Amino acid sequence: MITLNKKLFCSGETVAVALSGGEDSVCLLHFLRRTAKELNIKVVAINVEHGIRGEESLKDTSFCIRLCQELGVEIKVFTVDAPTFAAKNGMSLEQAARKLRYDCFFEAIECGFCHKIATAHHLSDNAETILFNLFRGSSLTGLKGISASAYGGKVIRPILSAKKADIDDYVIKNGIEYVTDGTNFDTAYTRNAIRLELVPKIKSIFPSFESSLDRLSESVGKDDEFLYGLAMENLIEESGEYKIPVKLEYPLFSRCVVLALKGLGVEKDYDNRHIDALFDLATNQTGRKAHLLNGVRAVKEYEFIVLRKETALDKNIEVAFKIGDNEIGDKIIRVQKAGEFKKESGAWFLDLDKLPKDCVFRLKKEGDRIEKFGGGEVSLKKYLTDKKVPSYQKERKILLASQNKIFWVEDIDVSYAVKIDKTSRNIVKLTIS
Repeated sequence: MITLNKKLFCSGETVAVALSGGEDSVCLLHFLRRTAKELNIKVVAINVEHGIRGEESLKDTSFCIRLCQELGVEIKVFTVDAPTFAAKNGMSLEQAARKLRYDCFFEAIECGFCHKIATAHHLSDNAETILFNLFRGSSLTGLKGISASAYGGKVIRPILSAKKADIDDYVIKNGIEYVTDGTNFDTAYTRNAIRLELVPKIKSIFPSFESSLDRLSESVGKDDEFLYGLAMENLIEESGEYKIPVKLEYPLFSRCVVLALKGLGVEKDYDNRHIDALFDLATNQTGRKAHLLNGVRAVKEYEFIVLRKETALDKNIEVAFKIGDNEIGDKIIRVQKAGEFKKESGAWFLDLDKLPKDCVFRLKKEGDRIEKFGGGEVSLKKYLTDKKVPSYQKERKILLASQNKIFWVEDIDVSYAVKIDKTSRNIVKLTIS
């Protein structure tokens, strides 16, 4: 008998079944449709044609459309080109198909077609996933297998605890028609090889191994959730950057890295090598860097490893200083006339009469110098080091300069050369947005 996880549903919502036409997804569609009134939900369907199997794939989509018409279920069909996407992005065909499929799922939710997507993953799928992750050298997180809910509840697996035999029985007893994907029997695909060649051998020795792995999955999941909770307490997020204390032990440090990567938009494709590289970076000297994925960079900054997403920045950009809004890169520096100097958070005041006429906003260059408060002119490099500005930020600070003379440093201070004094009559205020 198929057991449905009713906790995954909310009364009044629309749930779209990810319908491939295969036995599992067709079974889920029939089963949910029968229980829709009890759950007070509307059931619809989504089909994604991946462009992999030619005419056979198109026939499967036609089957899904016909099935939904017969059942009176609304269906939304997406067509993607997984082979081309895989080649362009250096992915395996399996990775590309999954990425595009989930993109379609989220698009269906965003356009208002449904509130969430229900997939037909079951107990055997979970066992295969755990084995797959285990053989790849997965961390504890990988041994959790497939979760009942993912992506903030946008994707649910309501029959995850069902045995494949129960699904087979339901389909036979109810005379449900379905199609068979020929690629499911191609052992060139790793998961197929696990399901078709490895699992039967394991079952011959341990008949109930899938249920055993399910219990392992549940136990590991609780431990992992606890550790992620502790990691979240130690991870610091500031202005789109994530700071991880270098003092953390590996179990918490590694989870902080995962949370930071996800916060920066990297959901997949990272592995233990990336995490280990950052853990090694923690023992290095301040200023050392590591390049990760999707433009994410990590740098050792004193007691933290800081992860941020780098954006391209034209180092030769120069914007002539003027009263009003000065746009440089993705920032706007607003220069306003001020009647008097009044301390204000996030604002800097300077004497306009002391400022050369050829001043520009730009980034750091070799030979830059600044007259610091307290007296004496020093190189900008030494000045920023004394201010404990991380090396990454030194190259990205916006400066107000004339030739190699610096009069203002973003978020730091103004030069002593343009300081406000009793004789100042022409005062301007700088703010950043």
